[in-house]
Amino acid sequence: MNLSRRIFTRDMLLSVMTFSLIKSVNTVGALAGTFKPIVRKWLIEMEAATQQLRHGKITASEWQRQIESLLSRVDLQDLLTAIDYDRLSKTAVFPDDHESADDVDFSKNEGLPSELSFNPYFYAMRRGVGIVPHGHRNMSSMHMMIKGEAHGWQFERVADEENYMTIKPTADKVLKVGAVSTMSEEKDNIHWFKALTEPVFMFNIGVFRINPTHDFSGRDCIDPLGGEKLKDGLIRARRIELKEAYKLYGKS
Repeated sequence: MNLSRRIFTRDMLLSVMTFSLIKSVNTVGALAGTFKPIVRKWLIEMEAATQQLRHGKITASEWQRQIESLLSRVDLQDLLTAIDYDRLSKTAVFPDDHESADDVDFSKNEGLPSELSFNPYFYAMRRGVGIVPHGHRNMSSMHMMIKGEAHGWQFERVADEENYMTIKPTADKVLKVGAVSTMSEEKDNIHWFKALTEPVFMFNIGVFRINPTHDFSGRDCIDPLGGEKLKDGLIRARRIELKEAYKLYGKS
């Protein structure tokens, strides 16, 4: 009887100590990474919206509104934890005439499919470096400032020619931490960013090949500053190759 009581008391003390340790670890934020991933509601909602876009249940412009609204409510620290900001910011590289992009791994977050409907990236730029002016086909994307400030321009694609693109300015502003910028074929198709501070870090997602039966291409670069100014604020901009875009807009 005494032996059983001693074993019971020992086991109870071990249980209390284990519970206390787990509670302590959880308090400092380590439990999620060590024992069980955190279910992040905003990530699940982002995936759901992108699935709806891919299946034609919402328009591209509606996807933009949903993503912008969703990320405006996200706790920044939770986002930084989810993308592994501490690691990515320490290993980021800074090319002289364009941004760098590193993959973001969301596999440790429960409640998501094994393959996401969007591709997440971590962008890095040194001061004066730009993401050159360009548009996309069959794609939507989002950029969110998570460190520093950048100047952001956006344009509406009005008309296409073989060597030119007519565009209309829609946004010209300084983007600070927390600012979100989206684009799609339906709205604000052309975008262009330049880092005003050092470093600039952005969280980015790209939704590629939205319609699998349509053509998809990479960046459709243009030269807006050298373009012909038309009436009503329109600009007829020359189409340029990526190498020339880096030379003209990659570094101020």
